[in-house]
Amino acid sequence: MNCLTEKTGVSPVDGDELRELISHQEKIRENERKRIAREIHDELGQHLLALRIEVSLLKQDVFNDAGERAKRIDEILAHIDLTVKSVRTLINDLRPAVLDLGLVASLEWQARDFSRANGVTCIFHTDDDKLELDDRHATVLFRVLQEALTNIVKHARADRVEIGLRRVGDNLELTVADNGVGMPKVRNRKVKSYGLAGIRERIGMLGGEFRIRTGDTGTTLVFVIPYRDKNVRTT
Repeated sequence: MNCLTEKTGVSPVDGDELRELISHQEKIRENERKRIAREIHDELGQHLLALRIEVSLLKQDVFNDAGERAKRIDEILAHIDLTVKSVRTLINDLRPAVLDLGLVASLEWQARDFSRANGVTCIFHTDDDKLELDDRHATVLFRVLQEALTNIVKHARADRVEIGLRRVGDNLELTVADNGVGMPKVRNRKVKSYGLAGIRERIGMLGGEFRIRTGDTGTTLVFVIPYRDKNVRTT
C-alpha cells in the first residue's frame, strides 16, 4: 500500500492558504447563521403562529361541538409537540445535548448514530471510560469526530470505521480509522480538503496536532490534544 502520512499541528501556514481558510470558515459560519435564522422563521415561527390562531379560535367558542373542540385541542397539542421538537433541534445544533452525558458516552452515541444512519459498521473503544474534558475541549472533539465521519460518508466508500479514545501521557488521542479507498491524490501536497482544513483549525486552536495516515486503501485520522480534565478551569 502506498502510504502517506501528513502531520498538521499549530505550525504556520502560508498567507494564501490562511486567507483561503479564514474566508471559507467565515462562509461556513454565515451559512450556519442563515440556516438557523431560516429554521426559526420557517418552523418555530410558523408553529407559534398556528398555535396563536388555534387558541384564539378556541377562546371565541367557534367550536361549540364538544367532539370538534376536542379534535382542535388535539391539533394544538400536536403543534406544541412539533414546536418543542424544533426548539430541541436548534439547541442541539448550537451545542449537542448528548455532551451532558460525558465525553465517552457522547462519542459512543455518535458512533452508534452514525452506524444506524449510514449502514456502516462503526465501533467505538476506549481504555478508560472515565475520561472527561472541560466543555470547550469536549465540544471540539465531538465536532471533529462529526466532521470526520461526514467526510467518510462523502468520500471513503468504507463499510467499517473504528474510533479509539485513549490518554497518552499528558495528551488525549482520538483516532478514526476506515477501510475505504484512501486518499492517494493528496500525495506530495498539503491536504486542501475544506473539511480537513476545518478539522485542522479546530485542533490547532486547542494547541493540538492532527495526523493523517492514508494510501490506496483505508485512512486513519489521529487527533492529539492536551488533556484537560473537566474540573480544571480554563480560559
